[in-house]
Amino acid sequence: MADFQQARKNMVEGQIHPNGVIMPELLEAFETTPRELFVPSDYKNLACNDEDIPLGGGRYLLEPSVHARMIQALEPKADDVVLDIGGGTGYGAAVLSPLVSTVVVVENENELIERVSQVWKEMGLCNIASFEGPLNEGNAANAPYDSIVIAGAVAEVPPQIIDQLVPHGRLVCIIKEAGHVMGQARIYQKSEDGQYSSYALFDAGSPYLKGFEPKPVFQF
Repeated sequence: MADFQQARKNMVEGQIHPNGVIMPELLEAFETTPRELFVPSDYKNLACNDEDIPLGGGRYLLEPSVHARMIQALEPKADDVVLDIGGGTGYGAAVLSPLVSTVVVVENENELIERVSQVWKEMGLCNIASFEGPLNEGNAANAPYDSIVIAGAVAEVPPQIIDQLVPHGRLVCIIKEAGHVMGQARIYQKSEDGQYSSYALFDAGSPYLKGFEPKPVFQF
């Protein structure tokens, strides 16, 4: 039987920490959250590998070092309300749960929500709320949010999602242009007047999150 506790420790010490993640609470969250519970049974022994784990239906669990660096860039605080877009894998919300006040998960596949809701319950995580809806619309009904994480690569960030941030709120995602293998993790920050600025964090080759792929270009 695999020693998942040791595997998570190795994941943190060998992948996440060496890639610049230094926030103690975040390192602890990645070491103690049972990543193996959020992947298909065939991938349990690979759950802590530094790679994107396929979940079926074109969905992926982000590789640990990329995911951890994205969350650290949000600078999560204990009283934050965070929106996790495409969080039906359940893992991102479970990692964020001990770091913030509330995690709001929006997911367009109800089966994913039902499965991971049971895992959250068994873990005793009571500050996660999940909602079904189109991923590229975010979750305006429960806005505004202190920060937003989009769990996968996107061709662009829909303005209506950035609008759901509080002033000075942060959004992190991976921008990947059509036809490119590598993308770029970026932070977007909203200003008092509703405008926003962004800057690059690091390169990442994460797959597109369904619904955020490049739009087809028609040629005549």
